[in-house]
Amino acid sequence: MSTPRITRRGLLAGAAGTAGAAALATVAGAGEASAATVPAPAPYALKLPHQIEAEALVDHLRLRPWDHLANRYKRAGVFDDVPTSVRWGAAGHPEEFSNLSQCSSFLTLALQRAYGTAPTVPAGTPMPWGDYSYGWATREYFQQYFIKDPANPNPYPTAEKYQQAFLDTASLPHFTRVTKPVNLRPGDLVALDYYPGEDNTKPYTGHIVMIRERKGTWSEPAVDAKIGRPVVPYVFEVVDCTSDPHGNPALGGTATDLYRAFPDTRIEEVPGTAGSSTWKEHDGVGYGHMVFYADADTKLFAGYRWSLNTTVPRTVAERPISAGRVWLGDSI
Repeated sequence: MSTPRITRRGLLAGAAGTAGAAALATVAGAGEASAATVPAPAPYALKLPHQIEAEALVDHLRLRPWDHLANRYKRAGVFDDVPTSVRWGAAGHPEEFSNLSQCSSFLTLALQRAYGTAPTVPAGTPMPWGDYSYGWATREYFQQYFIKDPANPNPYPTAEKYQQAFLDTASLPHFTRVTKPVNLRPGDLVALDYYPGEDNTKPYTGHIVMIRERKGTWSEPAVDAKIGRPVVPYVFEVVDCTSDPHGNPALGGTATDLYRAFPDTRIEEVPGTAGSSTWKEHDGVGYGHMVFYADADTKLFAGYRWSLNTTVPRTVAERPISAGRVWLGDSI
């Protein structure tokens, strides 16, 4: 669900350091408590099982120091001979959690964990994550509906394959299509194809993220104009696995303030002397912020920005975007 609209004045003038506090600061003056100044309703959004599982992995790994190397992005040319591995441990035991994956393999494994087939365990032994399994998110399912190539040994669809599959969810069991950024909900998957029209053999075909929360809108007129049409820039907090965190706090000035309002958990601030800071980038799973543009007339996807302080937006003509929502039907 959306939170109160973010404004530039509220963000840069406020010292609270969060977008929510800045937005609230613009709604009511000190000492005011009238109905006219009450913020818009912000009910708690439901989380579907795959979002709960993805966030459990991220949250436990955030408790582990980066130098443990427990959370890594599976970079091409670095980990080519190392298998993808995502491990969920027991709740409250961060030392049991680890990640070495890419964007699509991470989210595929989160879907498999939430909706796949329960593992085989000895009689009388409790299931590792409960006694019920949906049973559809299996390797065979992803091969049939996403990869569509029995000769392809990769058990995880690429971001490109997700983007293509979400275009026709009528033929994709357990998903429905989301065509407008304004309709994105927590748990929705948004996929980008970096090389449309190509039979892609590159190590990275695109990117895929899970929506965590819609934060409002944030306009940068000179940047937004590069999309080439009137647009509405929606800010979303996302869950993903990436080698390139969302944001660049080292730009300084208001760019650093903007980053702090829309941070990424994979960028570590190292306090220095006299109030100064240095920044260390990490990779792997985490939370960050992106902008998804909607066409002002049709409301459909028009493009995206990787972070709030990048000046390079991408149009849907350059990099097609599609989104899918897990449909549990009457199962819950």
